[in-house]
Amino acid sequence: MKKISLLIALLICVTASAQLDNTFGIKAGTNYSQYTTDFDTYKRKIGYYVGGFFNISISDKTSIRPELLLANQGTKTSIEINNDFNGGAPVIAEGEIVTNINQLMILLPVNFRVELIDRLHLELGLQAGYVVKIQEVLKKVPYDPSLEGERTKYPLSELDRFDFGLNGGLGFDLTDKLELNARYSLGLIELNNFYKTSVISFGLGFKI
Repeated sequence: MKKISLLIALLICVTASAQLDNTFGIKAGTNYSQYTTDFDTYKRKIGYYVGGFFNISISDKTSIRPELLLANQGTKTSIEINNDFNGGAPVIAEGEIVTNINQLMILLPVNFRVELIDRLHLELGLQAGYVVKIQEVLKKVPYDPSLEGERTKYPLSELDRFDFGLNGGLGFDLTDKLELNARYSLGLIELNNFYKTSVISFGLGFKI
């Protein structure tokens, strides 16, 4: 009798889940990220993200959406080299040294979604992150252009690998399968004892 009751309960749960239209999907897009510190040398840079999501419906208007993403984010650095920077002593060549710090991360956002109006959703939630790799790329070197393009890996043992932050954004259903989304993520943990993450992202999702 207990087995029959358990089977009936399971069938009810499956039926309810189907009626609420839980969906899997894939998503990809671009991000605009920056390290937030007390220094003004850090600027935003363009990166990307790819991954998938599972939309768990709570009602016709609300749902919980966990996601698993692989993201290239980080920051751009910009330092102006001139005589003032060098303490008044002559420099080899004046100009701006520009680098990109590419931070490869695995992200796990979990957002609560509510439909504000037809097809437009508000998203609010939390995000955990894990740093896989950090690499600095020289983009502009006025005193030695031959160095441009060189890459340096940061030793991860000297960095905090785990990040945690807040998410907020909007999603719009272009069709029953295709959606457009925009999101802002703000890190709450100070990584490597001096910076937090700040990421603006835009992308498309496709429900499978």
